[in-house]
Amino acid sequence: MVKVFPTLGAFVVSVSLFCSPARAQNAAGEPSPDPSPQTAESKADRPADAPSSQTDQPPAAVGKVRNFIENNAIVQKLTGEGVYPRIGGLSQGSGLAGGVGYRQHFGWMYVDVSAAISTKAYRGVDAQVRWIDTSRFQLANVLTFRNNTQDDFYGLGNDTTDATRVDYGIRWTDIGARGSVRIIRRFRLGADVGYFIPDVRHGRDENLRTIAQIFGDASAPGLARQPDFEHHGIFAVLDSRDAGGFPRRGGLYRGEYAIWNDQSFSQYNFRRFDITGSQFFSLPTRSVLALRVALSYTNNEPGDRVPFYLLPYVGGGDTVRSFREMRFRDENAGVANVELRHKVHQFVYIAGFADFGKVAPNWEDINLLDVKKAYGVGLRAGTDQRTFFRVDVAHGDGGTRVFLKFAPSF
Repeated sequence: MVKVFPTLGAFVVSVSLFCSPARAQNAAGEPSPDPSPQTAESKADRPADAPSSQTDQPPAAVGKVRNFIENNAIVQKLTGEGVYPRIGGLSQGSGLAGGVGYRQHFGWMYVDVSAAISTKAYRGVDAQVRWIDTSRFQLANVLTFRNNTQDDFYGLGNDTTDATRVDYGIRWTDIGARGSVRIIRRFRLGADVGYFIPDVRHGRDENLRTIAQIFGDASAPGLARQPDFEHHGIFAVLDSRDAGGFPRRGGLYRGEYAIWNDQSFSQYNFRRFDITGSQFFSLPTRSVLALRVALSYTNNEPGDRVPFYLLPYVGGGDTVRSFREMRFRDENAGVANVELRHKVHQFVYIAGFADFGKVAPNWEDINLLDVKKAYGVGLRAGTDQRTFFRVDVAHGDGGTRVFLKFAPSF
């Protein structure tokens, strides 16, 4: 067993360095799925009692293999500027995705463009131009394009059944600007503005009926016609974690208030408030208790509606893991997650988890009654600063489901 773990660790590092795209630093200051020490916090901001990423010293053999890989000229080319491979990063339920990207500094400007396609023919393009990128100020223009071919929809509410499961396609483009400023240590304030253009289409899953065969515009708001949206909002991020991949202590808290204005029909104006809080507690024997609560509320004036494809949801690898992605949708949603994580090796850790969540048309109904549940175990690979991939096996109200992801659960 002692010989297996160094080999596994070396393999994980090799795969991650050769295959994982180095995600562009988020110009908004919001946490990246796999932040490096520079993206999550500047080195000067690290608290004196925070453990470094070398807390767990690897075996000598693993250290030699890792140094060889990291100093290899081919690896440095793949993980540096220029052309790089991209894995994942598309919408929930897309299946395995891969593609290619290009990133480069042009003087004081940084450009990152990538594209990917998935096993379900989902397609996406991401582009970012960072004009200012310092430890205190960040400013960027961003463009996101998605072409989802077979997203699931079951209707609105917490009591929908598989009998009404349909699929739909949606193509959307979001272009805008995002910036943030570090006010005090570990605390950032930011704002963004954008223009969102959606187009709902027939689904391509031959095993399901398409959405228009079951639902109309009354039961799926925004199905008959889709408006263009101008959206703008403000957000705040407090990040006191000691690491981004396997944090042992600290917390990550984020709140955002956004205004979505219908530019086409003036019938789909709404406001949305999202708040997420995660806290990590170090336990003996290299274990961590991780807790998260996430709440999403939408509000619209009488006569206005929220399009079904922009509603908060519950279900999937980032909420309640015994259900399919985006299984339940409504104007309000609440999710709670508990994980007990244990590091068994320098690059490998396991977790037991419990998920709870529900959706409701009124925010007062987001409570502990009739919550959807999931329990399970997971295997994750990565370093203290970055999660390379995770596999979660969950069982609960939605049955048994397996998720393979390339980002932390939270």
